[in-house]
Amino acid sequence: MNNADFSNNAGLSGVKIDSSGDIASNKTVRAYELYESKRYNDAISLVSGDSQISSSSYGQVLVGNCYKALNDKDKAMLHWKKAIDISPLEHFAYINIANEYYSEGNISEAILNWTIASTIVPENSSVNLNLAAAYNKKGFRIKSTKYFEKYLQYETNATSKEYLFVKHTIANLTAKVDFFTKKLEEYKAKRDIKTIAALYLKMIATYANLPNVYANIAEIFFFDKNYEKALEFFRTVYLNYPHTPKILLDVANLCFILNKPSYAYCYYLRASKYLVEGTSFYLKAQEKVRALSYVLKDTEMIESHLQAAREAEADNDYECAIDEYENYIMLTESENTDIQQIIDKYKIFIHPEPFVVNILYSQIPELMNRKKLRSCVNVCDRILKLSDSHTKEAVYAIKCRTDCKRILLAREQFGV
Repeated sequence: MNNADFSNNAGLSGVKIDSSGDIASNKTVRAYELYESKRYNDAISLVSGDSQISSSSYGQVLVGNCYKALNDKDKAMLHWKKAIDISPLEHFAYINIANEYYSEGNISEAILNWTIASTIVPENSSVNLNLAAAYNKKGFRIKSTKYFEKYLQYETNATSKEYLFVKHTIANLTAKVDFFTKKLEEYKAKRDIKTIAALYLKMIATYANLPNVYANIAEIFFFDKNYEKALEFFRTVYLNYPHTPKILLDVANLCFILNKPSYAYCYYLRASKYLVEGTSFYLKAQEKVRALSYVLKDTEMIESHLQAAREAEADNDYECAIDEYENYIMLTESENTDIQQIIDKYKIFIHPEPFVVNILYSQIPELMNRKKLRSCVNVCDRILKLSDSHTKEAVYAIKCRTDCKRILLAREQFGV
């Protein structure tokens, strides 16, 4: 979606009143009212003079926003970072920090902070829209398109200007892809491989999130003995989409052909873990692993993977960073807990929904035991929004939400 340009780096105030606990104190409500009425210095004084509010992440976000409105960006950033120190799950602070970085042109830091916010609240549509725009500017078209799709999935205001524009743009682009798909059938019947390849390339140039098309292009390039391009597209499938052991073997074989021995070793090793023991594919993969084991003694080659991981990390290419960090662990034959933690973190970055659903699911028993029924309904609603309907978490959330609503209704009607 190269023609789409959504900056959306303003308008996420990061201030919401939580109706539970200390945050709902009269002074907090008053501070928020002062902020809303643009009496920023008064709001800062009120929060700073109350140790309870100023020691809360909410209070620090509010003060930061006041300083931002007063055009003191340094103090704003300082207080947003204090909010994170108080509560690492204060996603509004990450959002505001990201917005500030983006406005300064520091796209990499903006993406990092928006991504962290996304791991806390994946359904925040504005964050997904911001990430789509930022990755689009960096030329990461697959990731950009995925975030545009997530934005449409989670946005509740279907009449907003942004929503209608994104929806209309995607509809137009998918219509073009459908046109190319119909043309493909004509050229497939003629076995016109050159034209078929050109159409496939037009399809991904039009709409980037088409996994099967990348795989088909890779096969054509392989057939044409353009191994560099074949590897590029097979690896695109491997890094960005669910894949089969065949994809791993294709990548491994191409790395072997192109004299990339350390990569070939790692991909053959990966493939062998998914292949059925004793089959010809498994035995060949194991044979290649043994033949390439000399790379385990090449320190310089091994370190190049660590360097590649760090470069990908700095570029917000978390899929590639995971791959290279895993390569490094395989080549060093070690259990590097620090690097494994980085890998686990980036896996959450890429797909935060299962991680968040698991945390929410674990909260339900305690909420039920403490009879926090409204909170439990909210948790169940989030689970249903973030998970597939057939998962055990979703099924349980439906049952739990129904039971909680029934009890709440009974309380309202009969005072029980």
